[in-house]
Amino acid sequence: MIVRNWMKPDPVAVSGDMLVSEAKRLLAEQNLHALPVVDGGKLRGLVTRQILLRAGHYVLRTQDPDELDFFATRLKVKDVMVRNPATMDAADTMQHCLKKGRELGVAQFPVLEAGKVVGMISANEIFQLAAHCLELHA
Repeated sequence: MIVRNWMKPDPVAVSGDMLVSEAKRLLAEQNLHALPVVDGGKLRGLVTRQILLRAGHYVLRTQDPDELDFFATRLKVKDVMVRNPATMDAADTMQHCLKKGRELGVAQFPVLEAGKVVGMISANEIFQLAAHCLELHA
């Protein structure tokens, strides 16, 4: 079982210059947990729902109008993204994906093929694989 067969293909990707507020809206509207950050055709980072929620929570705790304005109108994805995120290759095995996720404590990976982002694989797809395997052995 290889990653290509279980990944979500053609993920929604964002630019590092996108506003955090826009990325947060996109994640919510598309019901996604992570967005690969692609600039110049190359993977530059990964922004997750958790990262954006933490940033928003920090700003709300400060109750500072200037911080709120900065968060809403100037804070960019490149300011909060995970740089050089762990990735999977489309030809990797799901066993390797599961092992790497467990070792790194990562719940989602951009999937690359020939250096380009072609998909996303997350804990959701791992659960689908587990359910599939359980059905086969039931």
